[in-house]
Amino acid sequence: MITMNMEGSRAISQRAAIAALVSALFVAAGCAPPTASRDMTSASERLDAYLAQCTARHGYDPDAASNLGPYVLGAGEREWRECVYQAIEKYMMPTTPTPEIYRRAIAEDRKMTESVAGGQMTRTQRRARAKERLAEIERVEEQNRAKLEQAQSLNRLVQEDLQRQQRMMLYRLGPLTH
Repeated sequence: MITMNMEGSRAISQRAAIAALVSALFVAAGCAPPTASRDMTSASERLDAYLAQCTARHGYDPDAASNLGPYVLGAGEREWRECVYQAIEKYMMPTTPTPEIYRRAIAEDRKMTESVAGGQMTRTQRRARAKERLAEIERVEEQNRAKLEQAQSLNRLVQEDLQRQQRMMLYRLGPLTH
């Protein structure tokens, strides 16, 4: 029973972390996060606070970046993005069974940011690719959630069966104890 409670807590924090990551990556991509992030918990609040620190520390505000040219990085943007990657590594990757999807997303975002600075990719193209990557992450995390729910359901059935077997053994042993 304790295992199920811990797994249940892990599932809740994982959902919150995923919602927070989606928000963080949408912010990093320079676009508005989806409304699906409404069930944020303390993990997402910590991430939000970390992202606010990134903005304060590096002076880059992705919301104000819309007036930049297509191949221009904002002042402090690289440092801000690195700070966002650190937040993802700190708050998101430990909560998922598939941290490699986040590693790939970070690596790709770094390359795309260099491509923007080098004039090979526009900010709009980077934003569109980031949205695609986020959709992929959401699909993988949804599969993770479904697998976790299935495992929890199986665990409940096994626990119930074990309890039934114990009751039957005690019932059979009952006459021996008199």
